[in-house]
Amino acid sequence: MILNIMIILKLFSRLPMWLLYIFSDIMFVVVYYLTGYRKQVVITNIRNSFPDMPGDEVKVIAKEFYRRFMDFTMETLKAFTITEEELIKRVKFTNLPDVQPYADRHQSILVIASHQFNWEWALLTGCIVLPFPVDAVYQKLSSNSFNDLMLKTRSRFGGQPVEKSNILRVVLKSRERLRALGIVADQSPRRKSQKYWTNFLNQETAFFLGPEQIAKVAKYPTFFFKVNRVKRGYYTVELVKLTEPPYEKADHSILEAYAKATEALVIEDPAGYLWSHKRWKLRKEEEID
Repeated sequence: MILNIMIILKLFSRLPMWLLYIFSDIMFVVVYYLTGYRKQVVITNIRNSFPDMPGDEVKVIAKEFYRRFMDFTMETLKAFTITEEELIKRVKFTNLPDVQPYADRHQSILVIASHQFNWEWALLTGCIVLPFPVDAVYQKLSSNSFNDLMLKTRSRFGGQPVEKSNILRVVLKSRERLRALGIVADQSPRRKSQKYWTNFLNQETAFFLGPEQIAKVAKYPTFFFKVNRVKRGYYTVELVKLTEPPYEKADHSILEAYAKATEALVIEDPAGYLWSHKRWKLRKEEEID
C-alpha cells in the first residue's frame, strides 16, 4: 500500500507546475470548504496573534493561508524531481555576497528558518547557490518510506540532512565540514524540555533551545532565512545576520533575535505562515518550577 502511494507521488511530482497548481486549487476547495482541516486552530492562532484585527480580516488571511498551504503541498511534492534550473528560476537569493566571506575562511554558519512558505524550496535552492551545502535538521517521520523519501529529496543537491536528536554529536564529529546548518526553529518544544519564553505575536511563546546550543557549542554565526513570496511559485530568500560569536553562556540573544525576525516576517506576510500547527499548545503559567 505504502509502496503504491510512493510510486503515485513520484509520478505526480513529474507533472508541470501549472498542472500541479490546478490540483492545488481543487484541494483548496476540499480542505477549506468541505473538510475544514484544523480551521478552528488556524482562526484562533491568527486572532490571538493579531488581537486588534477585525474578524473579517482574520477570515481573509485564513482563507489565503489555505490557498498557500495547498500550493506548498504541491511544491513540496514537486521537490522530489524538480531540476536545479527550475529551482534557481523560482527561488532567488538576494544577498549571496554577504555570506561568501564566511565560506572563504572555512567558517560554517547556522541558518534558522521559520515555517514561512516555502522553506523547503528555499533550503534546497540554498544547496545549489550558496558557497556551502545546507544540511537541514529534520524530525524523523513515523513512516520509514516517507522518511526515506524526504531524506533523499533534501540531499538531492549536496546537503546532508541531520536527524534532530543527533545534531550536537554530528556537528562536533564533523567540524571539518563546511556547511550551512539549516533548522526550522519555530516548533513548539516538548513539555518537559528546557525552553526559552518570550513575547511572540502578542503571546508568551516557548522556543526550544536547540539553535542556541548549536551556535554556542560550534561557535557558528547565525542567520535568519527570510523567505518572501513574490508571486505564485516564486520566492526570494535573504540571509539576515542575527548574531556572531563569542556568545555569553547564559545569554539568549540568539533566540530573541530569531523570534523578532520571525515575528516581523509574519506581520509582513501573515498568510504565508503555517498557522495550522499548534504553536501555542504550551502555556507559561502551566510550567512547573
